[in-house]
Amino acid sequence: MASALLVTSAATLFESAPFILAAALLTGAFLRWDARIGAYLGCGCGVGPSARSLPAAAATCLVFGPIVAGARLAGALLIARIFAAQRRPACSGKQLAPLEDLRLIVPVALLSAAGSMLLPLLAGARIAALPAAAVGAFAAFLIAPCALGSVALAASLRAYAPAAAAGFLCVAGIIDIRAWLRAPDRAGAHDALSYAILAAACAIVAMHRGGALVHPILAVLLWPCAAAAAAAAVRFRDESCGRLRIGPLVMFAGAVLAAPPAQYHATETTLADAFPGERVDFTGELTRTGSAATLVRYAITCCRADAAPVVVRLLRSPANVRGWIRARGVLVQRSGTLALDASSLVAIPPPADPFVYR
Repeated sequence: MASALLVTSAATLFESAPFILAAALLTGAFLRWDARIGAYLGCGCGVGPSARSLPAAAATCLVFGPIVAGARLAGALLIARIFAAQRRPACSGKQLAPLEDLRLIVPVALLSAAGSMLLPLLAGARIAALPAAAVGAFAAFLIAPCALGSVALAASLRAYAPAAAAGFLCVAGIIDIRAWLRAPDRAGAHDALSYAILAAACAIVAMHRGGALVHPILAVLLWPCAAAAAAAAVRFRDESCGRLRIGPLVMFAGAVLAAPPAQYHATETTLADAFPGERVDFTGELTRTGSAATLVRYAITCCRADAAPVVVRLLRSPANVRGWIRARGVLVQRSGTLALDASSLVAIPPPADPFVYR
């Protein structure tokens, strides 16, 4: 349980690392420039409406689609303009150093990881949409995570409480408590050991093509992250700041452990765009709820924090079979839902990577 929590938290940090380091290079955080454009190029860890972050908008587009991403970006820009018209200092300030960014994301990464592990308990529960959306919006206002953290938290909510995820996205990064704060003096800090650990962690995950932590395409970006972190370790070899080490240490531990996801007990078929009569080859873990049997596998969009279950109901519960199964058959309609009429069920060893990637 603890190792799965740590690994899933690390996945969110790995997802954020390319954007954080790119923003640091583009805005000059390594040189400690006054970078007002950091609100748009960073991960949204500063004060002000964090959804102005363009990397976070790109992540939102991947997970929730362009309409949601565009609406959040437009809302954040509108709030920032209103604050600017009132001459409030909420939308200015220096770009945080990358290790400070990682440190601020760690609590949100832990929350997102806990949500992705505990929310399956809500599967099948009938939660009214309006109260769920209100709770999600209230939580977003108080927690006020960075923009990338908001995407990760909303993604973990989406599969089990979509109304809560919608309420969360309507507030987080747009009109949350962060948008009302004044900009503090945020001098950048660096730590040579932290950069070295970060470089090693990014290299490990990149070498393993994501290591069941992030999407393989995103893993490619971790190579330049490793190089940038190694260069920073040399540049700031005389600097030390112990509080900055927690983020890189979580990432390194996650890269080494790479624990499997928590088991999910399926309650409904979640194959998108499937239709009766379609032939399906599907590999998943067999789960049983009473007399019903399902095959389950997680699908990742960006990182394992947004992993959502893909579930295939079996028309007939197989006897004396357990573990991972490769199934082949035809989808049929039964009692208002789709089920797989399997012509072949073959037990297989657990795959090295339990995820599929969208």
